[in-house]
Amino acid sequence: MSDKLVKTVIGALVAVGLAIAVSYGLISQQTADQVQNQANQTLSDDKTAQSPAPQQPAPTPQNPAAQTPAPAPTESAPQNPAPRL
Repeated sequence: MSDKLVKTVIGALVAVGLAIAVSYGLISQQTADQVQNQANQTLSDDKTAQSPAPQQPAPTPQNPAAQTPAPAPTESAPQNPAPRL
């Protein structure tokens, strides 16, 4: 297959997979758009087609809540000692 056809098929598979994930509520539409844009950018880069070692794509997170990191505390709160039994 030609490189252009392979890239088109991969792009279509990514789009279908993201559409399924959004429809089942696994990821948000915004996340799907970001992943699709990154995939399109990666597929359009000529450097990736010429790289000698194949790279595995990053796995998409299954839990939308896990995508946003928790804010780091600005102060460390004192820890209460465990009660004695």
